[in-house]
Amino acid sequence: MAEPAPLPARRPQRGEALERLRRETFDLAVVGGGITGAWVARDAAMRGLSVALVERGDFASGTSSRSSRLVHGGLRYLRHRHISLVREGVRERGRLLRLAPHLVRPILFTLPVFRGGRDNALLLRIGLTGYDVLAGRQGMGRHRARSREQLIEEEPALRDVGLRSGFRYFDAITNDARLTLTVALSATDHGAAVANYVEAASLETTGGCTSGVNCRDVVSGDELTVRARSVIGAAGPWTDEWRGKSGEGAVLRPTKGIHVVLPRERLRTDSVVAFYWQERPLFVVPYGLYSYVGTTDSDWSGDAGEVEADAADVGLILDAVNGNFNVDLTMADVTATWAGVRPLIAEEGSPSPSDVARDYEVLDGPPGAYAIVGGKLTNGRAMAERAVDRVVEAESAVFTLSPARCQTSRVRLPGAISGFDRYRAQAVAALARGWGISSESAGYLIDTHGTDHVGVLAEARKDPGLLEAVVPGSPVLLAEAAFAAEAEMAVTLEDFMRRRSDLMLFSPEAGGAGAERVASVLGRTLGWGEDEAGEQAEAYRRAAESMMAFRRDQTDPVRPPP
Repeated sequence: MAEPAPLPARRPQRGEALERLRRETFDLAVVGGGITGAWVARDAAMRGLSVALVERGDFASGTSSRSSRLVHGGLRYLRHRHISLVREGVRERGRLLRLAPHLVRPILFTLPVFRGGRDNALLLRIGLTGYDVLAGRQGMGRHRARSREQLIEEEPALRDVGLRSGFRYFDAITNDARLTLTVALSATDHGAAVANYVEAASLETTGGCTSGVNCRDVVSGDELTVRARSVIGAAGPWTDEWRGKSGEGAVLRPTKGIHVVLPRERLRTDSVVAFYWQERPLFVVPYGLYSYVGTTDSDWSGDAGEVEADAADVGLILDAVNGNFNVDLTMADVTATWAGVRPLIAEEGSPSPSDVARDYEVLDGPPGAYAIVGGKLTNGRAMAERAVDRVVEAESAVFTLSPARCQTSRVRLPGAISGFDRYRAQAVAALARGWGISSESAGYLIDTHGTDHVGVLAEARKDPGLLEAVVPGSPVLLAEAAFAAEAEMAVTLEDFMRRRSDLMLFSPEAGGAGAERVASVLGRTLGWGEDEAGEQAEAYRRAAESMMAFRRDQTDPVRPPP
């Protein structure tokens, strides 16, 4: 059974973390603040090691905030006989449901079977039975077969022409950016010095051995060296770039994936509907007042930080949805997109990007340096355990103490509590009664912060006006922006709008008055002057434009929205 998370003390702010990075010598420095790097830092810190983590952007600003947000074992990987990967995935899914029930929740999946489609009912039944068996006691119930008539009743938006039957089963869903942030902040609770917007430029070596990381503070431009006895690179799609600084060869096959966001009134499902289009698996995921659809899978050779959803990507997804659902979507229906690069390990003879295994490896570098590559969101904790095990085995003689065993599979993340559903119901009622917060905002607050929502309310005690919603109709409160600046290392307007919340993706006023109100709250806490506030607004405007980059070259006829 998972142990409760320790009560959070005051978390150090970014400036305090930077001071420690300059002053201390660490057992381990982690390069990269995505999901894997965050888990590595938490794991190592909980074993008693002194740990530093640097991330050149914001936490999860790369691949870890650009996934399908699904926590799953990877049912389709059974087709390629990746049994051990799927077994680990479904068991990690079960752990995450216990470790962070406020952030990782079960969600129903529907698998339709169409006449002439890639899947047939017998193969799916065999695969789902294996999926259930591999999950063991970590499962969420067995799959169920559905007739054509049942599917039409349960998911009326599905195209009924050629529909033969289907299945339903459970996996899980999360907010990938919030999960990553929570893991990173938990590492600080256990003593790690963690800082975003610190770029790792190169390894520092002494006598042929790794002795730290040469860095640059992206905010101030100052240079610093983080002294460390060992280093793990968890740089995701930038792994080849990072390892190349030490003369090591490329190991990745980066692939691009995009998602599109649509109003739920234009595409409504009551479960995650998984289907194939042009040999590529896609998902329609219901999310509040919206649905999002993804993901594409194509080779990528550009800068992972410049990836965008172009018109061809968006058109492919809309064609797929129109071909499988009773809808007629055009690009005018798309309200947002996101795009990311998967750091897959290159394989010889892989016929398509979709067939590349989502496995992972720990690679040795120069003496004292390592890299963790590959993997996926669900397996991040297990990846970190393997990476820290490797470092401890090889480097323990130089550490300041003998490390304990891995504890991350047992100790809950901040905000988690046993019996979360009961706690949520009681907390929502109490917030409505004692604070006058709407049930929608109260539920969102608990689902986002869990028991740590009391920290958000502490901001509202200072200024009751912060209990207002960021935008009318949104559950997100202005107090969450103040809390993000005070306790979650938010540095930019985009940090809050895109990753501390997801207003940038799922709000009708993502670039309007809501962004201005958030900027005002952030600016008061972070000390922005007029010039800085203007620069933040302009940078956020450019980010929002990039999200809709597909409109630059679209040829799809535009009709007025309904």
